[in-house]
Amino acid sequence: MRRSLAAAVAALSAAFALTGTAFADLPGASPLLTRAPYLSDATSTSMRVNWGTSTQTRGTVRWGPLGNCTANTATALGLGTPISVNGTTQYQNRVLVSGLSPGTQYCYRVFTGDATPVDLLGTNPSPTFTTLEPAGGATPFSFAVMGDWGDTTNSGVNDGSLNVNQANLWSQLGNSGVRFALSAGDVAYPAGSQTSYGDLNQTGVNISAVFRREYWAYPGQHLPMFITNGNHGRNMTALTNWPETTTATASGGRYAMENYPSFFGTTPASYPSTYYAFDSGPVRFYVLDASWSDSNLGSATGGTCGSGSSCKMYQIDAAAHWSTTSAQYQWLQNDLTAHPGGLKVAVFHFPLRSDNSAQKGDTFLQNTPGNPNSLEQLLHDNGVNLVFNGHGHHYQRNVAPPGGVPSYVTGAGGAKLHSVSTCSATDAYAISWTYTSNRGKVCGGAPVPTADSQVFHFLKVSVNGTTLTVTPTNSLGNTFDEQVYNFASDSSAPTPVGGLTVGRSGSTTSVVSWTAASDNIGVAAYDVYRNGTYLATVAPNKLTFSDKTAACPATYSYEVRARDLADNTSAATASVTC
Repeated sequence: MRRSLAAAVAALSAAFALTGTAFADLPGASPLLTRAPYLSDATSTSMRVNWGTSTQTRGTVRWGPLGNCTANTATALGLGTPISVNGTTQYQNRVLVSGLSPGTQYCYRVFTGDATPVDLLGTNPSPTFTTLEPAGGATPFSFAVMGDWGDTTNSGVNDGSLNVNQANLWSQLGNSGVRFALSAGDVAYPAGSQTSYGDLNQTGVNISAVFRREYWAYPGQHLPMFITNGNHGRNMTALTNWPETTTATASGGRYAMENYPSFFGTTPASYPSTYYAFDSGPVRFYVLDASWSDSNLGSATGGTCGSGSSCKMYQIDAAAHWSTTSAQYQWLQNDLTAHPGGLKVAVFHFPLRSDNSAQKGDTFLQNTPGNPNSLEQLLHDNGVNLVFNGHGHHYQRNVAPPGGVPSYVTGAGGAKLHSVSTCSATDAYAISWTYTSNRGKVCGGAPVPTADSQVFHFLKVSVNGTTLTVTPTNSLGNTFDEQVYNFASDSSAPTPVGGLTVGRSGSTTSVVSWTAASDNIGVAAYDVYRNGTYLATVAPNKLTFSDKTAACPATYSYEVRARDLADNTSAATASVTC
């Protein structure tokens, strides 16, 4: 009885939250339409329109400028591709609309290719989309980033009812004004099957976790999605459902099934390889493949990362994708070299830094003294400004250590949430949730969430010249932890910190404190050194660090250096002895 009442209340809440968006957007559509039209493979001059039908035809898109939505016609190259959704045969359609103008809004409708075409949207209004800004353009725009989504689990319970948080989140996203979305991997739980992706009509446990009416059916009509691999759904389905071939081909990347040999005793397997790049305005985006299957671990040990399954995947991924001789590393290195200057953003699944004990930070990707030629070093040395990751089902913002890149974990897009277990020094802000105790846990002074709805989120990233503003938005529509990054050319170092002191807290802890430095643009982080050796990095709003490895009394010399986003570092401050 209590569960039924809770489900009813949740469904009613969802209905109110989505009024005027997802629920109102599809009644009146043709019964032949099984997946609402959705967008992928966006460029400044083209857009790929995808949809599902119950009959097989050569699909057609009619499109044009606002006010004349059927002025032009684009037709599929072949018949719809047969797929099976929960035992029902359906047909996946895709049409490339080309000859568009950069940064321009268009409207469109989708039709069957019959002798008498059927308008599949019926009485629904024509959806709109806006092409990407031309490379180097100065018009401000915004985009979204999210990971680990497409799940029928609602607040920890997977009974096939509506995932209210995911539905509300995608409603918020659809009305956010962003131009396009980047997915940080793991779409359609549990295994990325066509049944898990689903359609407009079928529901149930692990059925229609993506294309159900209340999920991607609304935002997908006007927001193109760029995806990459995760550790779930490593099959052809992702490539079929999210074609990105125009973008991948234009950048010389890879978007196809690939035969992988054995690494650390893994079984040779065919997996999708997904890495490519594209431009929009002043930003070059790198969608990278840092992933591996969690069911093919061979004899991997996890190395210095640890013995958990994630660490084993990290070890294999590093060998498969990030050795200096790998195809992806070579492609990325060449593309970064060919595109100096400007802003650069990277998105991939495995997190550079994460305080989730099961989905911890990937030490194989980090730029550390014992890990030469890492992915992070390649990104840092070639001017990549921000990194976005998934895998951990929580929110976490990390400041960059020396030689690193600021990064986010944004893996709370709809899948069952995880909890952070510890708070590392570089963890500037984290929120999470655990269903076993039904409570939140945080890092970096974040307020403790009182409901899981406050943790589910997407990132809205606004681009204006050299400034990127990252605004996390939760499923209630509330924003939190907004950060403004100004990546303007800068050669001025911050001032040295002042008032450096060292106190004691017990026999094994030194508490290092200082007063804030200043910078012409802004201090990005403080680096703490002990006896000349790097010890830790803390966020710019934190003016203390506890060294819990200091067995005082002893002779330890500490120094704190202020660093900005351009890696300019203030002169070392006067040393203080514990």
